[in-house]
Amino acid sequence: MSEPLLTEPRLSTLRAGLLVALFGVITLLICYWLLGAPWPWAAVLTAPVGAVVWLTARTPRATEPVWQPLPDPLSTATELQASTLAGRLAEAAEDQSRFRGRVQPRLRALALARLRQLPGNGDLADLADPRAAALLGPELHHLLTNPAARLPGPAGLTDLLNRLEAL
Repeated sequence: MSEPLLTEPRLSTLRAGLLVALFGVITLLICYWLLGAPWPWAAVLTAPVGAVVWLTARTPRATEPVWQPLPDPLSTATELQASTLAGRLAEAAEDQSRFRGRVQPRLRALALARLRQLPGNGDLADLADPRAAALLGPELHHLLTNPAARLPGPAGLTDLLNRLEAL
């Protein structure tokens, strides 16, 4: 037996009409006997109940809620930041102005902060200092200070950042 289409109503017109009549009679009797409303007022109060029952019975199946669990949220903010960083580095590798305007200043600030943590280098003003050039090495110093420097590939960048971290 095939499953009904999701756009078909839940109940046929005849069954929905019978259900409306049943709820209408129950509502009419409750309004008249329990609430003491006159027959005309009981009939007026029965009309909205019948309308709600009719709409509920004739609503297509597509409007039924989906009872599947929500997708799992991202596990940590670190994963989100790592994926964002990977995307930005990929854009910076293709666009020199992005590298010069976004990535290079941040890498420069990171390197300067790391160098200032080393004993005797707390007074470094910027990376133009000869001590900074000596500690960073020529490749990393060129990458951080030269406006014409190009972002190396992922392996080269990883090597340079590992060297910065090892300081």
